[in-house]
Amino acid sequence: MVFNSLAFAIFLPIVLIGYYLLPFKGQNRFLLVASLFFYAWWDWRFLFLLALTIVVDYYSSQAIKRATEKKIKLRWLRFSLGSNLLVLSIFKYSNFFISSFAAMLTQIGFHVHPATLQLALPIGISFYTFMSMSYVIDVYWGKFDPAENFWDFALFVSYFPHLVAGPILRAGQLLPQIMKPRTVSKEQIRDGLALILLGLIRKVLIADLVAGMVDEAFTSVHSMTSADLLFRMWLFTIQIYGDFAGYSDMARGISKLFGIELHINFATPFLSQNITELWRRWHISLSSWLRDYVYIPLGGSRKGPWRTYFNNFITMIVSGLWHGANWTFVGFGAVNGIGLAIHKAWLRITKRTVPKGFGTPKWTWKSPFMILATINLYSFSLLLFRTPNFATFGAYVTRMFSFVSGIHKGATLFVLPLILLSFTLDVLQYTGFGQRVFERMNFATQTVAFGILFALILIAGSDNSIPF
Repeated sequence: MVFNSLAFAIFLPIVLIGYYLLPFKGQNRFLLVASLFFYAWWDWRFLFLLALTIVVDYYSSQAIKRATEKKIKLRWLRFSLGSNLLVLSIFKYSNFFISSFAAMLTQIGFHVHPATLQLALPIGISFYTFMSMSYVIDVYWGKFDPAENFWDFALFVSYFPHLVAGPILRAGQLLPQIMKPRTVSKEQIRDGLALILLGLIRKVLIADLVAGMVDEAFTSVHSMTSADLLFRMWLFTIQIYGDFAGYSDMARGISKLFGIELHINFATPFLSQNITELWRRWHISLSSWLRDYVYIPLGGSRKGPWRTYFNNFITMIVSGLWHGANWTFVGFGAVNGIGLAIHKAWLRITKRTVPKGFGTPKWTWKSPFMILATINLYSFSLLLFRTPNFATFGAYVTRMFSFVSGIHKGATLFVLPLILLSFTLDVLQYTGFGQRVFERMNFATQTVAFGILFALILIAGSDNSIPF
């Protein structure tokens, strides 16, 4: 069940009605049942994997709290992390490891025919696994006491707005909201509906619209002009941003309808003036997770410049593998890791700094050129994210830089309007302008406006719905 589907359009109102009618003690149990049903809609057989993560990490965190010796705490932490990573490795990376090992044997003269495991990838496994792992790690570090109530913890892991595609939530942000009574204000309903609407526009009217043109570029590389391939590279950047940011907006909006606030996951990433700033603004929940649980434990920037560059590189390799089990994803991580290392070195040489958080360097006459360079570097790395193998990537890049002319296939007509639409949506969201417009409407007008827009978007995407 995906957010932009008729099934979800029926599911959500039913859940909201039941939720609003129940007292607080019943709301969490009802949300848990609804979340498990939402997950089971895709494939009920994988509920046992979700349940395994919940049970292992709940009792591991309790054992860490009770333990008086550090070595016992560490033993339980290793058990929790090992269990989660083992499940993730089997269901997401087993065929990748097998095929890579077979290819290595072939290179040294041993020809093998490996038997791969025909396993479906459980939806959302990367998201809820990372979220649950960070919870146990934080308990081990003593950041907070573990949840006493098993069912509250189960809801924390399986909460359906974030379950399929994030954001990757932290216990310190979500658990307190789950464990205390909640009220839903008119402002939350209004803002939640606005975010859902914004997410649908990003997904249905932007990402899904260009998906076919992007697919064509990777299946018909040799029939494309260089300009077509360049434009489709940009279109894929627009597609993945519309798809992923759209899901995050919808997740935040749906959660607001339950009185639960989720962190922002994208913050105008394409106004970034350098690659470091972009990764602070792009998929923020993953970037911050990798910073806190990979980069900093590796040593961060505390062990000298060369170790800092190495730690950046390794962290981005992990990011690439997290996104997918293919060497092209490793390449995607490597390109961004090298880019981050080079930028860190440049900052060190020039004695400059990047503002913390979502801050941006002071705008100067050079800023538009820096933004353009940053977007193009990231768009280029996304080709590795999209291509099935390095051969296709090589063919794509070679033809794109060969200045092949010919009759264009029409993608140029979509690039500029969609870039402008994406920037307009960002401006409406992050400047608060869109919110101020809705605030001036009365509740009845808001309801009618939302209803019409939702219907138009769902109709527009009914014949072209693509999974997130």
